Amino acid sequence: MTSQPPKPAAVPQLENTPLAERARTAILSAILEKRFEHRLPPEDDLASMLNVSRTTIRTALQRLEQDGIISRRRAIGTTINAHVAPANLALQRLVGFDRLLEEKGHDVEIDMSWTRVTPPADVASLFDLDPDEDCCITRKEYFADGNLAIHIADYVPWSQLNGKRLRDPIPASMFEFSQRYLREPIDHAVVKIVPMVNRSKGTTELRLARGEPFARLHETHYSTGGRQLAFSVIDEDPTYIQLEVFRRG
Repeated sequence: MTSQPPKPAAVPQLENTPLAERARTAILSAILEKRFEHRLPPEDDLASMLNVSRTTIRTALQRLEQDGIISRRRAIGTTINAHVAPANLALQRLVGFDRLLEEKGHDVEIDMSWTRVTPPADVASLFDLDPDEDCCITRKEYFADGNLAIHIADYVPWSQLNGKRLRDPIPASMFEFSQRYLREPIDHAVVKIVPMVNRSKGTTELRLARGEPFARLHETHYSTGGRQLAFSVIDEDPTYIQLEVFRRG
């Protein structure tokens, strides 16, 4: 009697005993890649798939429920909310802008760079930064089919860094960047959406004609205790990306 080879798991096992956040990320990736249909397996099955404890899975599912990704009801189980898509998860930074553009069928390239300088006067005024303090300024450009779709400038006061040497390539995600290089990690961010019009040269790095509209995001990143850690200005071309907001009643 020949034994049957084991079926591949819907999500890959994590190599080491993970934190609940790593389990949450793995489950979210599986949801976005449509490896689960409409509902998630029981907690015990997920724990086995990821090689973690049921307690870790329960915490990960609680966070996904808080994010509006899933709903959990007794006797029904854990269902995947119908609205889940990169278009409304990108605004929550639950998925990267690269995935959002790829989901729309674009070939995506990302250019990144960073420098240590004082912030521009308008940015210092906007976020109430010390205009004389050096910042780590990262610039990220997301190209869709060769055209600039998203331009991001992140501003981190140098005093917030933990002293580790910045190494290229730096993480595109500010949350991941904070885990590696900040004195304390980013817990959440608050985003202000500002409608903009390209009125003159220098208004935006996006390749837009004069008078064309675009969306600008002013994002402030906070620690668990509400301490401001970093700031971002994000310009996006509506030809390529339109973010959606999910509201729970």
